[in-house]
Amino acid sequence: MGLQVKLLITVASLILLVGCANVPSKRIERVYNNDFTTLEIRSFWAVCQKSFLQKNPYTPPKVMIEYCDCYSDHVRRSYKSMKELNSLKSYEELTKSLITECNMKIQQEQGLIDPASI
Repeated sequence: MGLQVKLLITVASLILLVGCANVPSKRIERVYNNDFTTLEIRSFWAVCQKSFLQKNPYTPPKVMIEYCDCYSDHVRRSYKSMKELNSLKSYEELTKSLITECNMKIQQEQGLIDPASI
């Protein structure tokens, strides 16, 4: 009986050690190379959400989330810092590029347009 308890404890210890072992994982490729803080990124998203709700209060949450995620990602890919973003003389080009990129991307993902037709 004592041997069975020791064997059970040994097996349980091995399972814990193997389960907690540092297993090499796939290397995660860094998509964004910028200096935006978490607060700044959350702020982009909050401004996007507020704009959607002001312009169309009936926008379904799923749609708004997809667009605001896309808008935030676009800013993070296109600009290196808040300073660079704030130095834009006009936000019209940014707005146009956000709408163009995200409309196309989301419509493709939803199967609304065929990428070959573009």
